[in-house]
Amino acid sequence: MQKRAKPHLRADIQGLRAVAIGLVVLYHLWPNRLPGGFVGVDVFFVISGFLITGHLVRSIGSQPTPRLLVDFYARRIRRLAPAAVLVIVFVLIASVLLLPPTSLAPTGWSALASTLFSQNWYLASQSVSYLEAASQPSALQHFWSLSVEEQFYIAWPLVLLAVALVAHRRRVPMRRALGTAVLFLGAVSFVWSLVHTATDPDVAFFDTTARAWQFAVGAVIALLPERVRVPGWLAWAGIASIAIATLAFSDSTPFPGAAALLPTVGAGLVIAARSSEDGVWSWAYVSRFGAVRWLGDISYSAYLWHWPLIVLLPVAVGHALGTREKVAIILATLVLAGVSQRFVEDPFRRAPWLTARRRRSFVAGATAAAVLVIGSIGSVGVSNAATASENAALIAKVTKGDSCYAAAALGNPDCGNAFGKLDRAHLPESLADKPVAWQDDCIDDITENTEKLCSLGDPAGTQTVLLWGDSHAGAWSSAFDIAGKINHWRIIVAARNKCPSSLVAPDETAWGEKLPQDQQRWCADRNAWVLKSVVPKVDRVVLADLWANYVFDGGRGNQAKGYERLVESTRAVGRDVTVMQHVPLTGPTLEKKVWGPDCLAKQTPSSCSNPLASAYPASTSAVFRAMRDDGLGNAVGYVPVEDRFCDESRCYSAIGGVSVYFDGSHLSNTYSTSLGPWLAKSLRENDTLNSADLG
Repeated sequence: MQKRAKPHLRADIQGLRAVAIGLVVLYHLWPNRLPGGFVGVDVFFVISGFLITGHLVRSIGSQPTPRLLVDFYARRIRRLAPAAVLVIVFVLIASVLLLPPTSLAPTGWSALASTLFSQNWYLASQSVSYLEAASQPSALQHFWSLSVEEQFYIAWPLVLLAVALVAHRRRVPMRRALGTAVLFLGAVSFVWSLVHTATDPDVAFFDTTARAWQFAVGAVIALLPERVRVPGWLAWAGIASIAIATLAFSDSTPFPGAAALLPTVGAGLVIAARSSEDGVWSWAYVSRFGAVRWLGDISYSAYLWHWPLIVLLPVAVGHALGTREKVAIILATLVLAGVSQRFVEDPFRRAPWLTARRRRSFVAGATAAAVLVIGSIGSVGVSNAATASENAALIAKVTKGDSCYAAAALGNPDCGNAFGKLDRAHLPESLADKPVAWQDDCIDDITENTEKLCSLGDPAGTQTVLLWGDSHAGAWSSAFDIAGKINHWRIIVAARNKCPSSLVAPDETAWGEKLPQDQQRWCADRNAWVLKSVVPKVDRVVLADLWANYVFDGGRGNQAKGYERLVESTRAVGRDVTVMQHVPLTGPTLEKKVWGPDCLAKQTPSSCSNPLASAYPASTSAVFRAMRDDGLGNAVGYVPVEDRFCDESRCYSAIGGVSVYFDGSHLSNTYSTSLGPWLAKSLRENDTLNSADLG
C-alpha cells in the first residue's frame, strides 16, 4: 500500500501539479511533439488561485484585520524566494562562464526583471515571441509566469481584505461578498483577455490582467460552500480537457483568449471534483502514488531549474540538444529540484530564525533582492562595455583597416582595379564563410514555423529596421549588421529560403522547380505573419530578394502584384519601404550559376566573371519597373548595388582579394561585412524607384 499524501496536501492537486510541470518541461524539450504543452502554466495559475484564496479566506475569518497581510507576505517570501534566488544566482554565474561578455546584457536585464517580479512585462515590452524569437533566449525567460503569480500574490490579499472589511462593516456575509467580487473581477479580466488577445497577442500572452481570470477560476472554487458537491468523474473530464489543449494547441494559437478556457476550466474541474483517494478509478487515487506525489512536491523547483538547463547546456556542449542531452536535462532537473526542495525550500520555509519575527523575512528578502539587482546591473554594464568595444573594433576593421580589402577597395585610387583581385590563401574558408543569418541559425527552409528571426545591429538603436526577404536577405545580414552598428539602428532579419517578401507565394522558380502546395501556403502564412506582427513594431522596412527567381500565379505578368500588395500594406501602417537591387547573376541564367569558390579555385578570377548583360538581364528589374508603372515609384526607396560587384562590362566573383560569394549566388560573410559602411550611407541617402536607372 502506498503512503497517502500529507493531510494538508490534497493528492488530486499534487497530481495536477505533476501533470502541469510534466507538460511544461516536455513542451520545452519537444515542442513539435507536444505543441500545446505550454498550457501547463495555465494549470498552475488555477491551482494558485484556489490555494491562495482558500488560505486567505481562512485567515480573514470573521474578523478581518490588515495585520494578516504581513503574515501572508512573510510566508510568501520564505516559500518562494530562496529557490528563485538560487536559480538566478546560478544563471548569472553560468552565463559569465559560458557566454561571451557581449551576450550578458539580455541575461542581466532578465535577472533584474525576475528579481523585481516584472519579467512578464519585460518580455511583453520586447515582444519576445516574435522579435526576440531567434535570438539566444534568456535562461530566466520562464520567470514570466512566476512574475504573474507574484503580482497576483501582492494584489489579491489587498482585494480580498478590502472586500471583507466592507462586508464586515455592512454586515454582509463575507463569502457571498468575496464570491461576488471574484466573479466580477474574473469576468472583467476574461473580457479583457478576449479583446487583448485579438488585438495584440504578443503582449496579451504576458499580461497579468489578461490572466487574472484564470486565478479567479481557482478562487471561485475555493469560495464554494462545502455543501456544493461536484461529481468525482468530472476530474477525468478536466484531465481530458487539458490533454486536448496540449495536443490541439500550438504556438500559433491566439492565447490566452477563448482558447485558454479549455485548460483553465479543465484544471478547475479537477480541483472542484475533490476526488477521493479511496476510489480505485478516481484521479486522486492515481495521484496518491509516491512518484506522482513527489513530482507534485518538487514542481516549483523543477520549473525553476528546467529552462536554464535547456538554454545553457547547448552553449556548454557546443551543439544543439539531441535526445540524450534532453533526457539528461530531465534527470538533472529532477535531481536539482529534489535537492533544492530538501535543502533550500523546506529549511528556509521553516527556519526558526526567520519565523520568529516577521521582519526578518522581509529583511532577508530585501537583502537578497539588492544583491541580485547589483549583480544584474553589473552584468549589463560589463556586456555593454564589451559590445561597444567589439563594435568599434569591427567598424574600424571594415572602414579604417586595410583599405584595399574586399569592398573597401572599391573607389580607393590607391588600390588600383579591385575587380578580379583574389588572395587564394582565403579560398579554403569561402565555402564556410556564410553571413551572420546562417551563423545565428535564423534562416531556414519553408516550414510551418513562422517565428524565426535575427536581431542584429545596435541592440539599443534609435530605430528598428526590418530586413525582409528570401535567402538573399540572409546573405545581406552581415552588411546590415555593420550598417546598423554604424547608424545606431537595431536590425531585425526575416529571411527564409525560397520565400520572397510577397503576399502572393510563388508557384515555381524561374527554371521550373515547382513549389509544393504546403510550401506555398507556409510561405504566404509566414509573410502575412511578418506583416501583421513584426512590421508594426519597426520603423522602416527593407526588402531584399532574388527578384527574378520566382514565377507567380498567372506567370511573369503577375510577378509584381504580391510585392505591390505588401508595399501598400506596409505603407498603410505608416512604415517606409525600400527595395534593394539583387546581386548579379553569376552565370548565363538563373539556373546555371557559377559556384564562386569552386570556380576561383580552378580558374583565374576573370574567368569566373559574368558579362554585365548576363548578370543583370531585363528580368532582374521587372518587378521594380512594374511597381513604378503602377504608381509606386515615389513611394518606394531604391538601393542599387550593381557598382559594388561590376565594372562597365563585367561582374566579378572576386573583389579586393576575397570571394564575393560562398556559393553560386549568396554573398560571403567577408564580402557582405565589408559592404556595411557603404550600405549604412546608402540606406540614409537612397533615392526612389522613380529616380532610379532600371535599365
